[in-house]
Amino acid sequence: MTTVDTAISPSTALRTALRLAHSRALAELGLDAIGRVRFGWRDRSIGSVVEHAGARHWLRVVWARREQARGDWWTGNRDASAITGLSKPRVLDARAWEEGPLVYRAELMSLLPGRACASAPVLERTPGLDDSWWDELQRSLDVLAAITTDRRVLDPEVMRRRITVFFGIDIEVDQADWVPSHGDLHWNNLHRESFALADWEAWGLAPRGYDAAFLLGHSLAVPRVADQVARRFHDDLASAGGIVSQLYVMTKLLTRADAGEHVELVPFIHRHVGRLLGTRMPLTRSSPSHPT
Repeated sequence: MTTVDTAISPSTALRTALRLAHSRALAELGLDAIGRVRFGWRDRSIGSVVEHAGARHWLRVVWARREQARGDWWTGNRDASAITGLSKPRVLDARAWEEGPLVYRAELMSLLPGRACASAPVLERTPGLDDSWWDELQRSLDVLAAITTDRRVLDPEVMRRRITVFFGIDIEVDQADWVPSHGDLHWNNLHRESFALADWEAWGLAPRGYDAAFLLGHSLAVPRVADQVARRFHDDLASAGGIVSQLYVMTKLLTRADAGEHVELVPFIHRHVGRLLGTRMPLTRSSPSHPT
């Protein structure tokens, strides 16, 4: 069992545990690591390029506490392997094991072409993407929206409550127009040269326009790109689901900023929400009837 030395920082201890888990996955799957490992958001995962029988793949190891190692998000990458018609990774093999209160899951995946559009989820500069890249993004999201799934990684009541708490409006979150969505469409999950979509952990049903809203929120610090997202996905963003999605994504970004992540986005977020609510009447949640 991997133990944590309390004399060192939690981040150092976690990364040590992740490196050990990565080494175990390499041994169990008969892989050779190539290059350096990369740690995921808040050290939830570790990954690297690997080689097996002369072919290169991607190995990702994620951890969770035992009570959380279940549900749609836990099997997202595996479940997404059935999706065809767009460029994305495919899970080739998977292993899971327990160590104390934690569960580790190792996923061997096909290696994506190209490179990430940005080194972080939030865009800091114009990526210089041509029209063919944007066309492929739109086409891929249309393909995804047309499939059938019952996966659901968003809770409509949580969305409604967070929008109320952050912005003081009570709106209806109608699930009638929810469609299959990537769920984590930011710039580090989008590849260029050539186009591909990475990290399918959070995909599932979401309001129409959720992916566009997610990408827009992560583009606000570069107004030229944010305007491009807004133009490309105008109809989705202007829909009822798109308005709800934009407001909810802004609550997520503000929560991250409160924890010290991408605080430079905060003024852009508030200006965006001001325009959003100032130019369109909020969708008011129906008041329950009370007996007289």
